[in-house]
Amino acid sequence: MAAGLSIRAYGRHRGVSHSAVRKALATGRIVAGEDGTIDPALADSQWATSTNLSKPRNSVIGTPKKRRVPGAPSDPLSTLGCGAGEALNGPPTGDAARLVASYAASRAAREAYLARLTKLEFEERSGKLVDADQVRAHVYGLGRRLRDAFLGLPDRVAPLLVGQSDQATVHRLLTQEIMTCLAELSAAPPLQAGPKAEGQQ
Repeated sequence: MAAGLSIRAYGRHRGVSHSAVRKALATGRIVAGEDGTIDPALADSQWATSTNLSKPRNSVIGTPKKRRVPGAPSDPLSTLGCGAGEALNGPPTGDAARLVASYAASRAAREAYLARLTKLEFEERSGKLVDADQVRAHVYGLGRRLRDAFLGLPDRVAPLLVGQSDQATVHRLLTQEIMTCLAELSAAPPLQAGPKAEGQQ
């Protein structure tokens, strides 16, 4: 068994001040022997299991501390729900917990919205999406062309059908004119995908 160390000797062993060792003894983070000395191996194990290593260490007292950039405002959550001069230790509770949860939810919603917006902008610029107003205008224009073509069909076909008594010939002439109308419609320029022109912003 290793020889017991004094408080100051154990502080040098740990690399902390003797005040940090005294505080660790007082709070039960480590325990001393009946003779008041400290078993370094046992104390090291107790110190490690009772210390939150995710937080920066205070080199004077060996306890977690918050590092703040000089001149930066203090964290409002550190005193929310506490009396004057008190600091909030451990996870936030009460109003602080609700504020943290509300902030986290708002931040998550904002990030999700920005991600969707970025995706939509990318797909529009890459030609996968088109503006709804452009689609409606394009479909309307095609409908007008189709209507005009079929309304003019009788004027074009009537002279051809005069004196025709053969049903097959009438059928062929009508079919040819209808196919001509549809071919003209198919030849219409397609809708161009991508970002809107300057005048359509």
